[in-house]
Amino acid sequence: MPYQRRSALAMRRGVSPNFVNPRPFRDAVIVPRLTVRLAAVTASALVALGAAFAVGASVGAERVRARDEWADGRLLSTAIDSVRANALDSLPSDELIRRAVSGMLRELHDPYAALLQADSYRTYRGNLLGESQGLGMSLRQQGALLSVRRVAAGSPAAAAGIRRGDRILAWNGIPVGDRRARTAVDSSRSQGDSTQLLIWRAPYGDSTHVIVRRATWRTQAVTESGLLADSVGYVRLVSITQNAAQEVATAVTTLERRGARSLVLDLRGNSGGLLEEGVKTAGLFLPRNAVVASLAGRPGVTPQVYRASNSRWPTMPLTVLVDAGTASAAEIIAAALREHGRALLVGAPTYGKGVVQRIVKLSPDLSLRLTIARWLTPLGHSLERRQGSGKSATGGLLPDVVLDDPSWRDPSGVPREWAAPAILSVVAAADSTAMRALREGWAMAPVSMLESRLRLRLATQVPRLLPADVGAARWVNVATRLATVRMLEVQGLDEVLLRYALREDAAIRAGLDVVAPGSDGVRVLPSEMPRTRASDRDRDRE
Repeated sequence: MPYQRRSALAMRRGVSPNFVNPRPFRDAVIVPRLTVRLAAVTASALVALGAAFAVGASVGAERVRARDEWADGRLLSTAIDSVRANALDSLPSDELIRRAVSGMLRELHDPYAALLQADSYRTYRGNLLGESQGLGMSLRQQGALLSVRRVAAGSPAAAAGIRRGDRILAWNGIPVGDRRARTAVDSSRSQGDSTQLLIWRAPYGDSTHVIVRRATWRTQAVTESGLLADSVGYVRLVSITQNAAQEVATAVTTLERRGARSLVLDLRGNSGGLLEEGVKTAGLFLPRNAVVASLAGRPGVTPQVYRASNSRWPTMPLTVLVDAGTASAAEIIAAALREHGRALLVGAPTYGKGVVQRIVKLSPDLSLRLTIARWLTPLGHSLERRQGSGKSATGGLLPDVVLDDPSWRDPSGVPREWAAPAILSVVAAADSTAMRALREGWAMAPVSMLESRLRLRLATQVPRLLPADVGAARWVNVATRLATVRMLEVQGLDEVLLRYALREDAAIRAGLDVVAPGSDGVRVLPSEMPRTRASDRDRDRE
């Protein structure tokens, strides 16, 4: 190509004609383009590297924070490993961990927090749901004699044909008078598939072997109900288990159909149960939408309010009996009914357990029971655990009518201070007289006339030698009461027995006077009615 043309071409392209050469030109054009591309790639790489560094720094920081969060966990693990490896008297790893958790719970200063093993968890859950693995009968101890005081409906004992009033002669082949009998009774209540009993049955003295086969059954929340007077009903609610409200509703409905216009609700010894059931039970006697209770959780969380939604008897006159064994959901009922002006409380100050627990499963074998909230009464009061005694005591619910002795009284009990020979003589005389009266067809009503006839017969059987603290008159009084109870039990007259047994119960009398002033009935030797301790009360889940 002529120089002029190349020069002109170079000029048009902006290149000096002195350097117009195909190869140098090509290099001159390409190199700047590569430089731009390399600069772009380098910038992108730097950006990516910076982002990666930032992400890495963030992840690293998270890992550091995670390591910090788990530092205490590693400390606990290291401590357990050190104890296991170095301590002179160490324990297995699982036991060390269990005790470490138990120690942590103790440091919470929560009297209700606990680490539950599998058996304890099943028992706790079963009690809340009203499920039992027991035999279903409560026992009466009269010196060396053992008999059945109550048989729970639907229980293994009821299925086996055990009756109220049956006397137990042997337990799993061991005579009840044997020292080993107590151990046999306790062990068979908690373990074993079956229990063999030798029963002596009134009124003809038949002896028979009965096998009670253990099974899961539903316990009753309402164990007694009946008419204390012509228009006064009585319901004893011993636990707040699943369907407790329905059981109360059924009992009150039955009593109302029989003429009850007022009610005595007995919550003595009721240690509580399910919060929702307590709310439902209180709601039966409150106006619809009335506040029953509220739950206050951690600070900053709005309390959850529970209201009555199943109102049935919002105006029925009502008295509630309480004592030191009344706690938790039972206190919810008592507090709500009083603060809404629906009932007076009669008895002794309550326990004071205004908290709610939750079960947290840790493993198939271990669970935590933790307090998660406090419940408040309709007026916003929080119940604290009762502390101290007398006028200086705090916590719990203070009844409107405080009694010195609100204890439930066992009509078939014998004086605790009596010696074994005196107990044996009075029980034997009462049994034989009652059995003879039943065989002869003595009339069971009125009870006052039955008592008079039994008293005359027993007065001829007083032992010649009696301790000074017993005395002939006292012996006859106790024997008459035992014989009367025995006859009512054998005949299955539960409501007559209820009236007879509870007439001299101080709390029942006070409750009856509140809802039906002037009510009266048969008096049954109040000085001879032994008090029943809280630990001795209804054991229908045994």
